[in-house]
Amino acid sequence: MIESGPPGAGYRPTYQWEISRGPGGRTLRLFGALSRRELVRVVDALIESGGSPRDTVRIDFEDVNHMDYRALPEFTSALQRLRDRGASIWFVGLSPYLRALFHVAGQGPGLSRLEWRSQETDSSSFVRRPAAVPGGGMVREGALSKSGF
Repeated sequence: MIESGPPGAGYRPTYQWEISRGPGGRTLRLFGALSRRELVRVVDALIESGGSPRDTVRIDFEDVNHMDYRALPEFTSALQRLRDRGASIWFVGLSPYLRALFHVAGQGPGLSRLEWRSQETDSSSFVRRPAAVPGGGMVREGALSKSGF
């Protein structure tokens, strides 16, 4: 487990790496309220991780309670550039509130490309909770609303 940030009493890291036991790649678990600075650090951590671009990396938002929506376009674009270079990056554990922040920031289409939505996996670590549409029901793979989300 690798943690970010300065050590100190009561300090909670922005992120920590978790290595899966067996196949399935790595998880970058995020914590707390993420400002533009922390989101840049997350992208830097992905770039510096040195893993194969073919490795799957899950970015776990389960322990995130807020993100600066103004930084989400830059964050989403940086992750999409990494994916365009062959990286397999997926979002998991997004709460309806965090999902709504992506939509407010105009990143709904980017979110739909990055969020893991499969319900057909034997690995419980891949999906902690089923994805849900803000104000709606569960999302099944291939089922989209009229707005495309």
